[in-house]
Amino acid sequence: MTADAKTALRRRVLAARNGLSAADREERSRAVAERVAALRAFEEARSVALYAPLGAEVDTAEIERRARAAGKQVAWPRIGAGRVLGFACCARDELRPGPRGALEPPPGSPPLEAGDLDLVCVPGVAFDSALRRLGRGGGHYDATLPAAWRARKVGLAFEVQIVGAVPAEPHDAPVDLVVTEARVLQRAG
Repeated sequence: MTADAKTALRRRVLAARNGLSAADREERSRAVAERVAALRAFEEARSVALYAPLGAEVDTAEIERRARAAGKQVAWPRIGAGRVLGFACCARDELRPGPRGALEPPPGSPPLEAGDLDLVCVPGVAFDSALRRLGRGGGHYDATLPAAWRARKVGLAFEVQIVGAVPAEPHDAPVDLVVTEARVLQRAG
């Protein structure tokens, strides 16, 4: 039942996100970057993990620009052994296609352990106000986020990706915050 619910939700939210024009996504991505840069967690972070967007995901280019301007170390994910992601530092223009089409750091890029990250920007298909995340279905971030125990996990999304409830299973890893172009969702208290 949960797998079917996830598949249906993925289809619905991806259609809404893909319905945004390229210019609209670019403008909204800049607004997301402004909100991320205003976070205390971003301000205090020495190391930031970003992702290269696939399809119509929130673009992290402006977040990278701001992180580098502030002297932060920037790392990117790469698919490692099993489903766990590894992270390595390089410039965005050095990223190369990985085994599943996502852009990754090239071989030889300096590694950064997940446990050494201060802030991890996490892509997702859908998020809810309980900070549950529906990913693409590979389980890579669900397998990796627990290893980044000290990092603040920040889901990046457009408002059309915020839903009433994300169906969750015990292995699904929530995030600490969700940032959209319009607001920051965080745990109460």
